[in-house]
Amino acid sequence: MNTIFRRLGILIKNKHVILVILGLLVIIPATLGAFQLTMDTGNETFVSADSQVYKDYERFTESFSDSVVIVLLTADGLPQLLQPDNVASMEAVENRMAADPNIVSAVSPAFFIKQAVARQTGTPNLPNNPQEILAIITDPQNGSISEDFRQVIPDNQHAFIAITLDASLSANQQADIVETIKKTVAAADFKGIDVGITGFPTVRSDIEDLMISSMRNMLILSVILMLTILALVFSVRGSFLWRWLPLGMVLLGIIYAFGAMGILDIPITVVTMAVFPILVGLGVDYAIQFQNRYDEEARKGKPIADVIIDSVSHIGPTIGIAIIAACLGFAALFLSPVPMIRDFGLTLIIGVTSCYVLSLSFLLAILYWHDRRNSSKPEAKGKKHKSQPAQKGTGLVEKGLIRLAPWVIKNPLAIIPIALLLTAAGMIADSHIDTQTDEMKFISQDVPSIRDGNTLQSLGSGLMSVNLLVEAKDITDPAIIEWIWQTEQRINAEQSDLVAGTTSIADIVMQANNGQIPQNVEAIRQILDNTPSPIKRNFITDDFGAANIMVTAKESQTDVFEEVAQRLKDYTGEPPAGVHVTVTGMTQITVKLANALSSGREKMTLMGIVFVFAGLLLLFKFKVLRALMAIVPIALIIGWSSGVMYLWGIKYTPLTATLGALTIGIGVEFTILLMMRYYEQREKGEDPLQAMTTSMARIGRAIVASGFTVIGGFGALLIATDFPILRDFGIVTMLNVFFALVTTLVVLPPLIVWMDSWREKLSVARQFVSLHNPLDHQTNHGCQNSKP
Repeated sequence: MNTIFRRLGILIKNKHVILVILGLLVIIPATLGAFQLTMDTGNETFVSADSQVYKDYERFTESFSDSVVIVLLTADGLPQLLQPDNVASMEAVENRMAADPNIVSAVSPAFFIKQAVARQTGTPNLPNNPQEILAIITDPQNGSISEDFRQVIPDNQHAFIAITLDASLSANQQADIVETIKKTVAAADFKGIDVGITGFPTVRSDIEDLMISSMRNMLILSVILMLTILALVFSVRGSFLWRWLPLGMVLLGIIYAFGAMGILDIPITVVTMAVFPILVGLGVDYAIQFQNRYDEEARKGKPIADVIIDSVSHIGPTIGIAIIAACLGFAALFLSPVPMIRDFGLTLIIGVTSCYVLSLSFLLAILYWHDRRNSSKPEAKGKKHKSQPAQKGTGLVEKGLIRLAPWVIKNPLAIIPIALLLTAAGMIADSHIDTQTDEMKFISQDVPSIRDGNTLQSLGSGLMSVNLLVEAKDITDPAIIEWIWQTEQRINAEQSDLVAGTTSIADIVMQANNGQIPQNVEAIRQILDNTPSPIKRNFITDDFGAANIMVTAKESQTDVFEEVAQRLKDYTGEPPAGVHVTVTGMTQITVKLANALSSGREKMTLMGIVFVFAGLLLLFKFKVLRALMAIVPIALIIGWSSGVMYLWGIKYTPLTATLGALTIGIGVEFTILLMMRYYEQREKGEDPLQAMTTSMARIGRAIVASGFTVIGGFGALLIATDFPILRDFGIVTMLNVFFALVTTLVVLPPLIVWMDSWREKLSVARQFVSLHNPLDHQTNHGCQNSKP
């Protein structure tokens, strides 16, 4: 491997100008690819399109929809809420939206008021008299709101306009319709009414809007943090501005990553959007290591040509091994059944690979070009380049590490048991950490659509429903309508603790026929023919081949959806002959995601460890102890991380579920850097204690700088206050990187020195035994006598 990288160093020396030009030219196709980037919050980012849950939902959305936008109207009282002008505004919104071909139905209190008037007069008109409107919607005996209006007027202060979107539309198309709804409602001129818009399509639309601003803010903050951290902890030769060269490499690498995502059609999701501040931290880390080693070689007073070649041959393989190990850790994310987590892993691999290639070629080419030009200046010619000793421990960080090294090396019996105890405690706590998959909880509860949604739930009207897709040759068969009605009654009576209510085509038929189900198909179809389209469209198909039973859950929580769905299966076991019933709906996508996170998280973490260990074993030429030394300290902090999450009440989400594999991929770089430098010093003849002290002083400064830059990159996630999912991920990953520094500089050194010293003593003992073993001595003597 050293030979390969030495040749790369020679190539960079000879072709440095071409490499710089090529690095800049690649920006053009990368920029074009970045323009093809799309944002996606659709179902295909949560569950695989090959899963049965996804297929069932796709079949359901071919005929029906559970994508409902709710216009929430709030007033001081019922008289203000139902002023004739306000009811007319409701009708205007309803009519405008019902005319859109992408709207399945639009229903408001105005619709039900007109239906009530039509039953009395034969003409569906809106009354102009406020008292007449109140008389229609209230029970004459007690003055409360009539049951017929409860679904759109739940109490004396609130009313709903329910707008059902075609669920087969893409997330972007639904977002466009949500924007149209907002404009239509704004133009309706409600008087004395507070208007809110909520519902799952609205929340998704708001998420995409917030994603754009959050990504921009995170990138800006991460750059500012990197500029500050590099200025404080990364000292280099020459101008102060050279401290910021690694950041320039990373920004170029991010452009490359953006371009690759666009070309490979990898969407930006609530998970993949976290990649870019992460890349800022990781990319600066890699660039620091290359620039630090180049400066170290240059301080020795070598000729510039030797500096570039020696830098590449020494640090190139080490960082290369670390990159491969990191990518193997990230590759474990491909095992997740959640598509956006797989995309997250692929984007990380693309990003870190781009940053590594740029640091190896582009950054070193710039440094060499700069030093070569300076050495060719007239004032530099004729001067003999004298060798200078490398600066040892002159900085604050180096001094601290030199003092730390002897202490940690001499106290393994105190350090290692504590580390193991913390890991065991964290592993026990891990099983008690909850999983959060409710997309409504991924963003701040102060976002208007979320706040209005919470208000809706407090009124006993859930935002999402579990759906029963009923498929048959002819749904209008009286026996099937009767079965649907009976099923509804049982669900409402037996599951009232979780279910807010049910609605189906059977309700419409019963209401139109004085609470009776006609006993012939013709009578049922006649009722349906006379039923307004907005009422029946989302409950039965035009060919009567499918029906939709909507079961609204009282709470929008994954465990509630899962429990409701499980209970509903008990009601679908014995439908009439020829009837097929499927539990489906967006809620089932959410449940599938929750199960995927719970089952896939441990697998990703375990396989991440296996992948990295196998890769290191191969790269270290099957030196098992070296591979173990590199990965064991990092594996320990997975338990530490779980303990922190449990104590702070942080839940597993699609992002925090990746922490195990991510921590292995990031942290193993630090252990590899220290371990490889240790063995480099040992080959120079230093004893274990001296080699570790030198290693911690020389490479430790760069490791600490790298660690803080990675922490800074993750720290940018904390600014995403609109996304608790990102904030929690940032908090835990910052701690994990800090833990990785601790294990690298505190746990790993005594392990390496103890193991190396033990092997050295074992080797000496074997030599001693060999010299004093009569059989061996006789054999050796015999061999010597046999020489010619």
